[in-house]
Amino acid sequence: MTNNSLKELTQLIDSLALNTVMLDPEDVPGLGGALKSLESIEIFTRDLKEKSLISIIGPMKGYIEKLILREKSDLSPFEAGISQLQEICRDLINGKAFSKDISSLLTSLGYMVQDSEAQGLEGSEAEDAADETSQSEREKETPEEAPSIIGDEDKEIIADFVAESLENLSTIEVKLMDLEQDPSDLDTINAVFRPFHTVKGVSGFLNFNKINKLAHISENLLDKARNGELSIEGEVIDVILESVDILKKMIENVQATLDTGTPLEGDIDTGQLIVRIEHFLTRSVGEDKKLLGEILVDKGAISETDLKDALDVQKKKDGKKLGEILLEKKKVETKEVVSALREQKKSGQPAALHVKVDAGKLDNIVDMVGELAIAQSMLRQNELIMTSKDRKLDQISNQLNMITSALQKTAMSLRMVPIKNTFQKMLRLVRDQAKKAGKEVQLVMSGEDTEIDRNMVEEIYEPMVHIIRNSIDHGLELPQEREAANKPKQGYIYLRAYHKGGDIVIEIEDDGQGLNREKIRKKAISSGLIKEGEKLTEGEINNLIFHPGFSTAEKITDVSGRGVGMDVVKNKIIEKLRGRVEIQSSPGKGTTVFIRLPLTLAIINGMVVRVNSEKYIIPTLAVQESFRPKKTECHTVKRKGEVIMFRDSLVPLIRLDQLLGLNGNDSSGEMDKAPWEKLVVVVENQERRRCLLVDELLGQEEVVIKSLGKGLTDVKGIAGGAIMGDGRVGLILDIAGIFDIAAEV
Repeated sequence: MTNNSLKELTQLIDSLALNTVMLDPEDVPGLGGALKSLESIEIFTRDLKEKSLISIIGPMKGYIEKLILREKSDLSPFEAGISQLQEICRDLINGKAFSKDISSLLTSLGYMVQDSEAQGLEGSEAEDAADETSQSEREKETPEEAPSIIGDEDKEIIADFVAESLENLSTIEVKLMDLEQDPSDLDTINAVFRPFHTVKGVSGFLNFNKINKLAHISENLLDKARNGELSIEGEVIDVILESVDILKKMIENVQATLDTGTPLEGDIDTGQLIVRIEHFLTRSVGEDKKLLGEILVDKGAISETDLKDALDVQKKKDGKKLGEILLEKKKVETKEVVSALREQKKSGQPAALHVKVDAGKLDNIVDMVGELAIAQSMLRQNELIMTSKDRKLDQISNQLNMITSALQKTAMSLRMVPIKNTFQKMLRLVRDQAKKAGKEVQLVMSGEDTEIDRNMVEEIYEPMVHIIRNSIDHGLELPQEREAANKPKQGYIYLRAYHKGGDIVIEIEDDGQGLNREKIRKKAISSGLIKEGEKLTEGEINNLIFHPGFSTAEKITDVSGRGVGMDVVKNKIIEKLRGRVEIQSSPGKGTTVFIRLPLTLAIINGMVVRVNSEKYIIPTLAVQESFRPKKTECHTVKRKGEVIMFRDSLVPLIRLDQLLGLNGNDSSGEMDKAPWEKLVVVVENQERRRCLLVDELLGQEEVVIKSLGKGLTDVKGIAGGAIMGDGRVGLILDIAGIFDIAAEV
């Protein structure tokens, strides 16, 4: 066979390997496709005198036929056969003679080799064992190959592998936390098993041997749990979490070295971890084995007496599997054992069907739909359209309006994702930080299905991490301290998400000791943040913890105490996400942090106001009330600053026309008018309230946010721009920035 033919054969086998990774034993069309691929591969082997290659393909075809006929239910022997075909082809391309013993592989495929009659190879359990033996031999005998330069096509495949593997591994951590609550939940065990199985399959295809080996042995551990031979709790969860961490590091190394053309897994020692996993794999839990028997008894396949006799035999023959014993005694047929095993391994709800779309393309669609909405609004407000008497034109215009509105809502929903994944990442964080702090902490979540703009997901993660770390380190007491305060030993952190008033609200509550306001006040005075004797509300004292470098911790730990963290929370939430953060705290009872965010970063709900001849948009998130003040409610302080009486409090007045430099822009004669001749909009930010003086309220609108360009990104008091219905640009006000400018004047 020529070198080109060998390469073509290798491509066919590699393609079959890739398609087999996610193949389900009950997917008959998929199995039929695999059989056709094998037949194509067989054509290339006719002129080849390599007996091992020819001898494997026949049994593999026979095994696939048995899977289609439901005589077999395990794909592992078939996967092992593909790996062996790949290895043989690599040797042939490199000019090596293949001399490995493949009898165990042929046996697992159901091919009768010498002395196989004595092996008792019927049944899926024996096939699993044979495949594991074959895999372990392959791992021991196959030397690590020197990395080779890869092409662009391979880079794309590996990049997909990296992205999907990291995503799959992140789900494992979440599910393991669920297993810690209910170690016998087969649906959750299967949900943990599947990502390991996928990583194992694809890494083997791509020749990442270290990743493949660790994923494979971790998969074996979970397979033992699926069969009722091992309980997933305590140390077992720790070892699986460690496997996830190391797999992530190796896959991230592959990602980091991908651009070099020689992706590497890195020099990460997995030896000790594999030894620990092997320890659990060899642990015997015979009493759990009756789970398979119970299924068979419930199905009426065997009697309770048959089960008791088989368990007695199992105790005498250490390591003998229950299914094999029942088959030898002819108490049950093979298909009934297979059916029981399938029920034991049965997965829960089918995964939701998703279509992967490039993030850049999705953002482009959303942007273009936003442009369409702007164009439609401009068309609707065009003078010719507004004054037209043509009923047909009115109908078309209204229909276009409805379609554009529906399209815009659908496009925006594409950006929305459940906050569940972000919430569930906190389970691992709480578990690890509680251990470090020596505290007992339970995380209780609600509202995980609340949707949030996907561009906010990563941004909100870091602030949530800082808040929860502070809750564990500063808020929650040690178990003995909680008992002394008549509280349960275990502290609670409540994580909630819900929609309110067109915004998304995230609450992080703990039942700890609450904020020590006196301590915060003293620290603020010593730091020069406030003056001695200065009067502050409870909310203003709470907000002092958001100042950079502020910390009341008596000692620095690896969790907190350095004075960094809460200022990050404030900056991320307020400046980047255009949100608000508030704190409520009761001494001895706990603290709640409220994070309020807009539903999306692409569209803002705002109040449109006119100041002189310009239009501005005030985010409704900051608006408390708007009204025309009475003359008796307007006052001056030392003949300089102006204040408005609002709900029994004096609130400073900000004249937007003066603040924004619109003095020379006025042709209406409205400059220097008294406040009672205009309107005020009461806005709030970080427990601070101000009255903004405006000329006219033009209504409330949802507008598409536009960047002002690189040259104007740092303009204080302006968050962005929006194209209004008349085609002019309206500037979106940054309330925090407006407050800061007013304080400097």
